Amino acid sequence: MKCPACTSTEQRVLSTRPGDARITRLRCCDACGHRWNTIELSAQNLTRMESAVAAVRTFTSLSKEFEDAAATHS
Repeated sequence: MKCPACTSTEQRVLSTRPGDARITRLRCCDACGHRWNTIELSAQNLTRMESAVAAVRTFTSLSKEFEDAAATHS
């Protein structure tokens, strides 16, 4: 994993917090001192999130089409 600030690969985990469906880790770059969080999901939860995002995108697209059609017929 690379530091988002300086792209160094030298980093360490400062803390780990388990959650219901994920693990959150606080990381620190040894090169520049930047700190950031990472979230680890199980493959099953990742698949669920991807499905939910796809559903929202479809809904948004259909809503836009209906809006455009209503504006055209007004």
